[in-house]
Amino acid sequence: MTGIIDNSKTVDRKRWTDLLHVGWMFHQQATKDAQSPIIGAKPSEEQIFHMAISVAIQDAIALIQQLEAYGYFEGDEFPEDMDISRPGPAG
Repeated sequence: MTGIIDNSKTVDRKRWTDLLHVGWMFHQQATKDAQSPIIGAKPSEEQIFHMAISVAIQDAIALIQQLEAYGYFEGDEFPEDMDISRPGPAG
């Protein structure tokens, strides 16, 4: 991927991508932990699940980076009364 520049303009987006990266690392490790010690064994459903989640998270991070590179988030200012860094009513 060329032309992708990491120029996060908001702290919130950076925190979200960092959180996604941590989730990706967790599922990568869970994939390795669920791997059978037997060479050539079929992957378990748990291993396939964690592989799929890690790939989906990696795709989400790449999408965010691509949208930033194309300037999709420029002028992405929220009103002062809309603080998205605080937990909402659901927690």
